[in-house]
Amino acid sequence: MKNHSDIKNRDIARIFDEVADLLEISGESFFRVRAYRNASRVIRDLSTPLSTIARSQNAKLEDLPGIGKDLAEKIQTIVETGDLPLRRELESELPVGLLEVMRIPGLGPRKAHRLFLELGITDPERLEEAARCGKIRELKGFGEKTEAQILEGIETLRSFGKRMLRADVEPIALSIIEHMKRLKGLEKIEIAGSYRRLKETVGDLDILVACRDPAGAMDHFVSFPGVRKTIAKGKTKSSVVTNPEIQVDLRVVGAESFGAALQYFTGSKAHGIAMRTIAQKKGLKLNEYGVFKGEKMIAGRTEREVYEAAGLPWIPPELRENRGEIEAALEGTLPELISLSSIRGDLHMHTDETDGRDSLETMASEAKKRGYLYIAVTNHTKRVAMAGGLDEQRLLKHWDAVEKLNAQIEGFHILKGVEVDILDDGTLDIEDAVLSKGDYVVASVHYNTNMSRSQMTRRIVRALSNPNVSALAHPTGRLINKRPPYEVDMEVIIATCAKFGVALELNAAPDRLDIDDTSCRSARQHGVKVSIATDAHNKGGLDFMRYGVYQARRGWLEKEDVINTLNFRLLNRFLKKRG
Repeated sequence: MKNHSDIKNRDIARIFDEVADLLEISGESFFRVRAYRNASRVIRDLSTPLSTIARSQNAKLEDLPGIGKDLAEKIQTIVETGDLPLRRELESELPVGLLEVMRIPGLGPRKAHRLFLELGITDPERLEEAARCGKIRELKGFGEKTEAQILEGIETLRSFGKRMLRADVEPIALSIIEHMKRLKGLEKIEIAGSYRRLKETVGDLDILVACRDPAGAMDHFVSFPGVRKTIAKGKTKSSVVTNPEIQVDLRVVGAESFGAALQYFTGSKAHGIAMRTIAQKKGLKLNEYGVFKGEKMIAGRTEREVYEAAGLPWIPPELRENRGEIEAALEGTLPELISLSSIRGDLHMHTDETDGRDSLETMASEAKKRGYLYIAVTNHTKRVAMAGGLDEQRLLKHWDAVEKLNAQIEGFHILKGVEVDILDDGTLDIEDAVLSKGDYVVASVHYNTNMSRSQMTRRIVRALSNPNVSALAHPTGRLINKRPPYEVDMEVIIATCAKFGVALELNAAPDRLDIDDTSCRSARQHGVKVSIATDAHNKGGLDFMRYGVYQARRGWLEKEDVINTLNFRLLNRFLKKRG
């Protein structure tokens, strides 16, 4: 990494994540690994650049929560040099390919380390060869099923390619837009592609501009400080690779064609083909330059013009996947998609009572500051021992603290919540007599995720039948680009939620976004209510709500489909129906 005096927080956090991975893969203690992971989380959530704090005379890095003297010195080194000697040292002690092995969905640092020690596996190619030869199943604790999952994980990783989480791309995209807006003569600018369609991951960025000086736009674009490499620079199109590495294409189009180009480059490909087919049936030609009747251009300046020329209302970008949105537009039944402003509360978060960073008081204060009417604090239970999960006695004591704080806050409610673990047989790891005293019980799977599809489905179905359960958290357990969903029949799960009146959580953490957009839509079709929740582990994590709303919009959800758009009285009524 090149030297930076203005290195971004996300880059420092990434280095700390890599150190944590390298320490774990080397067999270091859990506590040392956790220190770096916690520090990374703190850094990502900071609004003030660490480089600014490092240069400040009035603020100290070690005063940040979770950052002591040792980590503060390491941050200072990264700010000054752009890297960390410890990271380079750890990396040099391991085969380079072992880090790639670790990132294969279904594996992790410790399993990768065992594969290295016992089978000499140092890269994904050797891992695939060992799995196909049946060598991995012979290792204690792996087995035939794990071997099959590893092969599936390798294919998953290949299918992901270099796609990045949308949340990771967002700062790059916004920085480029801010940079381009300084261009004199700029008339219009928009990001197109999968980013505009609010997809979970983004392969590259497509940016469209209309301006009076195309050559000047190209010069200004390639001068963006984050450019690592210029691939091509032309009169109306240029391509660069940024740091972090993602390809960004800039196109200059005429103002009269801007809407047509935006519609074309937003995609998806299937939606574009369907649109062109409709245009052809009307005797029109539709392309990135406009809508034409013969040689005459009849629309193109705005997207609305383009859709109206095809006999359609404007279709929100996030619906443009050719999954029935055109038919709905023709029938006048497009959904009125949920917006962030409709959210009244957050129903999944953690405090320092377990593995969260901030106190109950801090989380409540931050939520109220954001205009929320309520929150549910849902700390882990005893099965999640590494997070300091609560047993029955600690949970009741925690709920007493919630009640005391509720008595002190006006116009705001804290639900006595808990994230209870679903055990292998579908029972819950907290006694029903205790759970019945809570207001909001969200059930989740954290362990033994290698069950067969039928076993996992039965396990979750039994948990959903428990009358104390209000919602199912992160229903498939996936981590995007890292861990595939566990085997489960989501249609059966959704039907069970409908039967018992259980809400389905849309976990808004950007590396989860679980449930996906298709399950959102299925929930809506079955009349199952969704909770969009951040799973925040600190006050900054409450920002994740917008990513959940993006996913909900891709899943056709309206305000009425989401329980945390309700006021407190109506939410209480919904929860009491279940209890």
